[in-house]
Amino acid sequence: PYELGPQSQVTEIQPDSMGKVVMNCGLCGASRKCPVPASWTVHYGVAYCGGCWASFRCGICEHHDPKGAHFKGSWNCRQCRHKKLVKSTAVSHESCHQLIIEEAEDSTRRLSIEDGNGELFATGYSDDGELPLEQASALVQQKDEIVAAEESGDEDECDDQLGPLPDASAKAVAAGTPDGPQCKKRHIVLLLDASGSMRSKDVEVDKETQRTWNSSEIIIPRLDAAVLCAAEFAATHARSCPRDVFSVVTFNEEAHVLAELVSTPDLVEALEGFAARAAHGTHFLRALTAATALIERHPDIPCELLLLSDGQPADTAQALEFFQCNFLAGEHQGVRLHGIGFGSMVESFAPLQQLACLSNGSFCISGFNAKGLCQAFSSVSSTITTTSSHSRGSRPEEPEEKEERAKNASLRALRPAKFELPEQGVFGKHHVLHFKAKRFRFRFDGTRFHEELWAAAPVSRRLRPYMRGGMRLVYSFRDEQVVKGEEGSWMVAKCSRYLNELPNSRMIVDSHAKSTAVARHFAARFNGQVQSTVLKAPKLFFVPCFVYEVEGLDSDQSTEPRFFAGERYLPGVFLKYNSNNGYIAEQQLKHHEIVQSFLHFSLEASNGQLLVADLQGVARDTEVLLTDPQVLSLDREFGLGDLGAQGLRACLAAHRCGPTCRALGLRPVSASLLRKLAAVAGEKTLKQTVGLGRSSSCSWLQVDEPSSGLQDWDRLSEHQGSEFSDAAELVGSRCSEVSASSWVHVAES
Repeated sequence: PYELGPQSQVTEIQPDSMGKVVMNCGLCGASRKCPVPASWTVHYGVAYCGGCWASFRCGICEHHDPKGAHFKGSWNCRQCRHKKLVKSTAVSHESCHQLIIEEAEDSTRRLSIEDGNGELFATGYSDDGELPLEQASALVQQKDEIVAAEESGDEDECDDQLGPLPDASAKAVAAGTPDGPQCKKRHIVLLLDASGSMRSKDVEVDKETQRTWNSSEIIIPRLDAAVLCAAEFAATHARSCPRDVFSVVTFNEEAHVLAELVSTPDLVEALEGFAARAAHGTHFLRALTAATALIERHPDIPCELLLLSDGQPADTAQALEFFQCNFLAGEHQGVRLHGIGFGSMVESFAPLQQLACLSNGSFCISGFNAKGLCQAFSSVSSTITTTSSHSRGSRPEEPEEKEERAKNASLRALRPAKFELPEQGVFGKHHVLHFKAKRFRFRFDGTRFHEELWAAAPVSRRLRPYMRGGMRLVYSFRDEQVVKGEEGSWMVAKCSRYLNELPNSRMIVDSHAKSTAVARHFAARFNGQVQSTVLKAPKLFFVPCFVYEVEGLDSDQSTEPRFFAGERYLPGVFLKYNSNNGYIAEQQLKHHEIVQSFLHFSLEASNGQLLVADLQGVARDTEVLLTDPQVLSLDREFGLGDLGAQGLRACLAAHRCGPTCRALGLRPVSASLLRKLAAVAGEKTLKQTVGLGRSSSCSWLQVDEPSSGLQDWDRLSEHQGSEFSDAAELVGSRCSEVSASSWVHVAES
């Protein structure tokens, strides 16, 4: 612990008894007649004698700072003290991952309840763990109808095959034809780091890339690799989106525009003629300022930013402030920034990850090799091609639709949020909210939920969030009952972005925790079966989720949510494997096949009643750490993200069985099952629409309409129960195929 030194007193200059001017030391009080000797120092209006000033010399950087503090026998200035505090709270990614793995292995219960046919039967349950008789009867009947229809083998279904899967994991359909709405002209701005570290000659070039680039060099500088891959990216991207135009900016302490609004051939020519060398430091603010100028000169063309850097910027705070003012709340709101971390250390790219995720962009790390960098560019190209942050569809809105959208928007009051720098694990007196809260957790045994309750205890949460998702804000959080101080880690709190009552209710927060409980149950069973059938298969672990109920908030904290979710901090680069409405990621993602097979396994293990989707997390060599899953059920028992039969059908239609599915003996998805699920979804939608007394093409019920609705509510659905009757007035209608929450702690259920 630090021990603060004695307080200095402002120097008073007074005449002595002889009328001569005297100056007193602000620390020891020694007096000297003016002019003071050279050994004395005046610092911000306070004079210090030579001995006192020497005592303020920092033992680390050797600068003098009277406002520093003693630490282990030596004086530390404020800057070095702050660095030590941050370092002491800095989290080791490996230790965080190991704690999550150990906790999952220790606490997971491998319980299975079998129904009369010897198969696991699971569905949604009420808060007390009991399933109402009428609801159970309806679910069983619904399940039996679907299973019986599938097994009956109608004459026109005797040749059932795998469910239809759109080309490239549904992306070809989303991208459309070259004349389709998703291929409208876009302005892609490449922001390439040209700082001094980009001079490093450490990028490996494999033989295949050597042939592509017509080069024989095995090791090349980072900047050369970035330029070559950027040119290849433009040429490849132009094949799928020939209308797109490009601009290129290189930046360090200054920004230089190499090309502005040019076609692919002109861009390649500009990059080939790039003669500037890497120098100076990395300043994101310069790049963002240049990008803003380019956007403002061409306001009619939707823009996407791609920023490549090999490390931490020197102006993290200034860049974040500028980004919030201009891209999150300013006139350029909606422009996405995609990030490529040119390196292998995840910790170096937290600021770039944050900017990408806040703007709903993508982020990936390439490593110091040309092939990995080309794949990173390809991944960004795929994201830009298949999604659009601006397109609302090819059909113009009707006046009634505009009126309804405006009405829904007026009902969604956003919680004020100004974001802080990422990975702030300091919980002192400033910028921190201290309160007491009860803690809950759910365990799922295959048939029902068991609730665990802990008494109210002191917890701490930082006042500002550092990340946001489609529905929630993410804050650094501390609960020493869960994460001990000596572990060197902390937690995250996930609170609704909206001030409305429904998304802040206990019921909605419970649904997130219950989805995680179900996912943990099936993951334990999946790991056991996979390890016995598939060699060297990674294990899947889900981060436990707690529900917190706040007690005794002050009057000035009335806008703080009473209920929120909390879980261990999961650092690393997040991979989005699938969503809750049919999106499937690119196959080159690490452990892609094993994660997709878990989705199929959860359906089989629950006898067709549940499906664990919306899988995202951090991929390690032998494990995949997942968080924020969304359970889909026929009766929509798992909150606003549970799309019911409609979501089940979308996910199953997009799924392709791989080696793991076959090794586990999972039944292929049949076309008849998809048709029955579509029929169930249609019946529920029709009943709900009749109940609302209206039907609109902009209705929140039409969650499979990616071209309508609002971006903030991209994965919401109606609920069968009466407790969700007011959701129609609250939520939007869009359920995008790529979730807005692709980084750590922000994926929404």
